[in-house]
Amino acid sequence: MAIVAGLLAIGAATAPSPPPSQCCPFIYSFDGESYIFDAEPYGGAICEGMKRTEWCGLEHLKNINGQYKIMVANEVNETQYTDELKLVVVDHSQGVTVVPDISGRLHTLSQPVTPLLAYDGNGRDLMPYVSRNDWIFWQTRMENKNPEGVEYLKDEIVFEFPKPEGAREAKLFFNGCNTLWGSQVVKRYLDLYGKDVYSWYKEVNNHGPAYFKMLNMHVREELYSLQIRVETEKGWKSKAFVIGGGPFVSENKLYLLDIRDVPGDTLRVKLTPPLTFWMINHIAVDYSADVPVQVREISPVQAVDHNGDDIREMLARNDNNYFVMPSIGERAELIFDAPPFQERMVRSVILKASGYYEIQLQAKGEPQVELLERIHTEPGFAVKQALKEYLDWGKEIAQMIRKDDNY
Repeated sequence: MAIVAGLLAIGAATAPSPPPSQCCPFIYSFDGESYIFDAEPYGGAICEGMKRTEWCGLEHLKNINGQYKIMVANEVNETQYTDELKLVVVDHSQGVTVVPDISGRLHTLSQPVTPLLAYDGNGRDLMPYVSRNDWIFWQTRMENKNPEGVEYLKDEIVFEFPKPEGAREAKLFFNGCNTLWGSQVVKRYLDLYGKDVYSWYKEVNNHGPAYFKMLNMHVREELYSLQIRVETEKGWKSKAFVIGGGPFVSENKLYLLDIRDVPGDTLRVKLTPPLTFWMINHIAVDYSADVPVQVREISPVQAVDHNGDDIREMLARNDNNYFVMPSIGERAELIFDAPPFQERMVRSVILKASGYYEIQLQAKGEPQVELLERIHTEPGFAVKQALKEYLDWGKEIAQMIRKDDNY
C-alpha cells in the first residue's frame, strides 16, 4: 500500500505540465480566481473504435456572475478528439450526494454506509485507506514482488458492509482510478505493434478481430475494467465492472448491484486488481431509494479554441464532428449560462464529454507478434510483463536519482 495523496493532490491545484502519462483531455474549472484541474474524461479510449461518453463531477466549478467557465486542454503527446461536451446541472436536497453511473443515469446517496471491515488476501486492515473520501489511496504493496510468481499477479481485497433485511439492490459508491504506471502501459502496448500500429487502429475502429482480442484480454486481466464480485448463496459472482480512468483525477462513480441472492445480514464485495494498475480511495454502499432531483443539460453559449474560432457546433452533438487538438498546449474555453437556482436546494454540476484520443507514436520496427500473442491469449502474462517492466522502470528511476545526487 502507498499513500499517494501528494502526487494526486493536483486535483485541488493544477495538473503537472506536462504530466508523464498517456491519458485524455484535461478539464479545468473556473472557481472565480483561477482554473482548477477537475476532470480527465474517457481515459483509455485510445482510438475511435473505443470512443465513449463519460460523466464527471466538477467539484471546483463555481457560478460566477451567472456563468460557468471551463477549459479543455491538451497537455500530453496525443491527438485528442472531443465530440459532444455539455454540463449537467443538478439541483437537489441538502445532505444528498448525486453520482452518475457509467451510462449517465444520476443516482442519489442519502444514507451511505462505509465498510465494517476492509482487508486484503493476507488479512491486512485496509480501512485507513478506503473508509473516507480523502485522497489517501490503497495501492499494491510492492516489496518482494516477483513477476514469475503466479500468486502475485493480482491483489485480493474484500469489503464487508452491513446489509438490511430484505435489501434487494445496493448502490456501490467507488472512488478510484488507474495508476500513473497503468496509464503508461497503454503506450508500451501500442509500441509492440511497431510499424503495423495504424493497421491495428483501423481494425479496432472497425470492430474487427483486434478489437475483440484486446477487449477479451482487458476483461480477463482486469487492467482497465475491474470486476465487482459479490458473495452470494452460490459463491462469488461478478455483478458489475468498475471502469478505469485517471491517473490524476479520481472520479466518483456509482454501480448498481443486484443483491437478491445475498444471504444474511452482511454484504461482501471483492475486488481483484492486477498488480500496479489500480488505486482505491473510497468505497461505500447505499441502500436508500433515489430521491427526486431537478436535472438540466446545458450547452455552451460560447466555445472558442486557441485560435479564437467558434467550436460550439462541433461540441453540440455526439455526431463524430470532432473538435481536434493535435498538439500540446492547445486548449479551448467554454462559457455556460447557469440556470436559475432552486430555493432551498443545493447544486452539483457534472461534465458530459464524448470522445477519444490517439497517442502519438513513432510507429517503427517490426511488430512483436509472439509477445502480443502471449499477452492476448495467456492468462496472467500481460500482468507479468507489465510487472517486469515496472520493476525495470523503478530501477531506471533510482539510477537517475542517484546520478543527480552525485552532482
